[in-house]
Amino acid sequence: MAGMAAKMILGNKLDSVKGELGNLGGKEMTEEEAEQARLIEEARMEQENERKQRHDKMEAEREVERQRIREKYGLKKKTIEKEEVVEPDDSGRISRKKKTPAEMQAAMAGGEEEEEEGIMDTVVNFFTPLTEKIGSFFGK
Repeated sequence: MAGMAAKMILGNKLDSVKGELGNLGGKEMTEEEAEQARLIEEARMEQENERKQRHDKMEAEREVERQRIREKYGLKKKTIEKEEVVEPDDSGRISRKKKTPAEMQAAMAGGEEEEEEGIMDTVVNFFTPLTEKIGSFFGK
């Protein structure tokens, strides 16, 4: 079993190498081979066109059936509309209001000025009251 798998793997590799070496020999396609290649390509194109025609016909039949069902049950056809920005109702909301993309960009532009204050200033402002409380606790 393993020998067969190895033979299949290596056989495919060897065939591709042999094919490449054959092309390096400078062989040109004969007129007969070129004609066969052209016929094969034409047959493929014809099959593809037939497939597309069958597909279009089936899709038209499906659309007729969809329309019949819509009319029977009074359904509306789905249409793709542009997304509208809907303002959420904040009356029952517990958390803060969500920012719109414009508000977020404005906050990012304004946020740079706040960051100039620096992390060290924030840390000092946070720890100063703590050090005062600790100092008063130990009786400094």
